[in-house]
This record gives sequence, C-alpha cells and structure tokens, in this order.
Amino acid sequence: MPSDANAITLPQNLYHVNAVVKDVDKTVEFLSSKWGLGPWKVMDFEFTRENTIVGEPCKIRLAFAKLGSTALELIQPLEGKSVWSEFLETKGEGLHHIAFSVSNWDEMVSKVQEHGGKMIAAGIGDGQRFSYFDIRPGGLVIEFEEQSKEGKPVLTLD
Repeated sequence: MPSDANAITLPQNLYHVNAVVKDVDKTVEFLSSKWGLGPWKVMDFEFTRENTIVGEPCKIRLAFAKLGSTALELIQPLEGKSVWSEFLETKGEGLHHIAFSVSNWDEMVSKVQEHGGKMIAAGIGDGQRFSYFDIRPGGLVIEFEEQSKEGKPVLTLD
C-alpha cells in the first residue's frame, strides 16, 4: 500500500517501550530475578496543575531499565485519574505505549494532530515536554519526549 505524501515519518530512535503495572516494585523484582533485567531506576513523579498540559493531576511510580538499545519503562498509577489508571482499570496490566525522543517536539505534535491523532496526556518533566497520542485505527499510543538541549532524552540510563 503506498504511503501518503504527507505521512508522518516516525523517528528512528525508539526511546522506550512502556507497560502499565499494578505494582512497580513487584514487577521490577520479578523481571530482575527471572529475566535478569536491570539495573533499574525507580522514582515517583507527581503531575501538578503547573506541569500538566493535558490531563489531570496525578501521581505515578516509574521504573526504567535498559533493554538493548532502548529501555523498558514501567508505570504504576498511585493517585488520581490518568491515562495509566484508566488503562489498568479497563485492560489490566500490559503494553501501553512506545516512546520516541525528538528534537522537534512542536513539529511532531502538530503533524500528529493534523493527521487526526488525539492528544490524551501531556506534561513537563525536568523542563522537557512529553505528549501521548491515541492513534486510530489500531489503538496504538505513541509518546514524544522532547530532547534536552544536549540532544538527550529526559531520562538517561547510562
């Protein structure tokens, strides 16, 4: 099938693959002991009114581990309504989104919205913007994270 001349070209630098889980600590322990994944970087993050662009304030626990040239991210909803708590309630634990680190965040957001992508969450973490898009058909959720001035993703595992 030929592609549209105005098609969005996804970046070739996949930043991470995400799974929403009920308990980050138990999942990290399992993936470490049974699959040898790690080391892990675990942290809590709070979406406040000030750092939330789309969505409601909430709290989550995150865990990152290298997975080859990309990373595996786990998110556990802790408080409040969010795309992650809704996913967990309706679908249970599982693959939630794939993320790309981009230097042209504004451009990517505009392109996806022009092509009908619905922004379902967005915020600012460590001074850098990120956004989630529900892409239909197919039900894929894609995240774009703005790179730092040094051209690095928000969180590095090196």
